This record gives sequence, structure tokens and C-alpha cells, in this order.
Amino acid sequence: MALRPRRPGRLVSALLDAKRFTIAHHGGSGDWPEESLYAYAHAAASGVDALEVSLARSSDGVWFGLHDATLDRTSGTSGYTASEHTWDEIRAHRISPTGSQDPAQPSRPYARFDDILDAYGETHALFVDPKVAGAEHYDELFALVAEHVSNPTETMVAKGYCTSTRWADAASGRGHQTWGFYYANEIAAKPDLLTSTQDRWSTLGLDYDGAPAQWRTVTSIGKPVVGHVIPTAAAARTALDLGAQGLMISGVTATMGHLPAD
Repeated sequence: MALRPRRPGRLVSALLDAKRFTIAHHGGSGDWPEESLYAYAHAAASGVDALEVSLARSSDGVWFGLHDATLDRTSGTSGYTASEHTWDEIRAHRISPTGSQDPAQPSRPYARFDDILDAYGETHALFVDPKVAGAEHYDELFALVAEHVSNPTETMVAKGYCTSTRWADAASGRGHQTWGFYYANEIAAKPDLLTSTQDRWSTLGLDYDGAPAQWRTVTSIGKPVVGHVIPTAAAARTALDLGAQGLMISGVTATMGHLPAD
């Protein structure tokens, strides 16, 4: 898809050295059918620095963009568990735009992760979350990244919910940066959650509308903090005012172009 980016993306070292950086959540889940190549192309063209990819694995070993265990939410199926179907069966379905700001736009095909790597792995950091895929498949995933990009640690950041420590340990053991995301209300309710998990993650995340007290707690650790999930420019400004260095953006068209200058 030939779209001219407003500015180039950033690989991992340049991303973390930046005063501020942006990541397209699911390729811009508020704008386009999530995790489709169409979404990633338009997010990259908007000038985001990095892309986020949640992954599922088909029964025949194809990794592809999917946030859930099933295709139900994104394709309207019922009980259609991705790991129980081949890629040929999965690719017969399409990603609905129902959750986007334009639900009348066309549905889009699911995207293989190797195609995402080939399109963006040399230009954009990819925040990668294997979601429900088990740890027994992690080596396969690392090998796939290494097969498609020249410097895997400059391409892939291992992303996960803060308790996904097996994924964080596997990735950091191979030299990858990691991003663990938290929610302010959970930190307030479980004081040991942050202290027992944060050392596994080189970058932290917190919901943009979380309580300022929890934001102060997280930013005081001294690691880069990414505000999530940002639907609008106003939400982005809230996260930046609270101390965010990075922004995980769902509303790409509503946010990019309305941020303060670097």
C-alpha cells in the first residue's frame, strides 16, 4: 500500500532516546479495522514512531494479528478459537470496523506477522504481545523475527500485561527491551503489584486517566512510561502532563498532528 509517511518511524534505540514517542495501538484501533495491514499502513503514513501488534497463532503455526483467543469480537464468529484453526481457515474471515470511528468502512483481512515484519520491521519499532500463545512457542516467535529483520533487538519490544513475566524474562534474556503495562486502580488496590513486577520491564505503562498519585509512583521509578490507550489529542495531553514519555494511541487521526512539538 503506497502511502507516503509524514515522517519516518523509529527503531528501538532512537525511540527510547526521544523526548516523546508515539505507538499505534493495534495499528490505530480507533480508526481502521484493527491489526490489518491497511491499519498499519495508514498509521505509519500518519507519522507514528512505532506500531503495536498483539499476536495469535494458528493450528498450523502461522502468527497473525489478533488481540483475543477467538475471532469472535473482530469477525462476528462464535467460539472460533484461533489456535484450533489453520491459517487458510482463518484468512477466509475479515476484521470488522465496528469498533472504529467509521463503522461503514470495508472490513479487512487478518495480517500475518511475517508480512508486518517485512513491511515495517526495518523502519519501526514493533511492540509485540503474544497474548494467549503459550511460552512453548516463544522460541518460534523469536526465530521468526530474526528471519525477517536484520537486528531483532532494534525492531521488537516485548509487550505484555505487567504479570506476563515469563514473556518479559524470555525477551530480556535475548537482549530485547520490554514494556509492561499497568492500571492505576490496580496499583492502588494491590501495593505489591508494581514492586513485585516492575524490575522485569524496561519501560512501564499506565492508563492515561489514572490517578495522579499512581502516576507519580510509576514515574518516580525512573523508567520511560507510556500512557495508554490514547483516543484523542486531549487524552494525549493529559498523559504528557502526568509525565508520559510515550503514547500508545488508538485514535491516530484524532491525535497525530495535534501534539506539541518535540
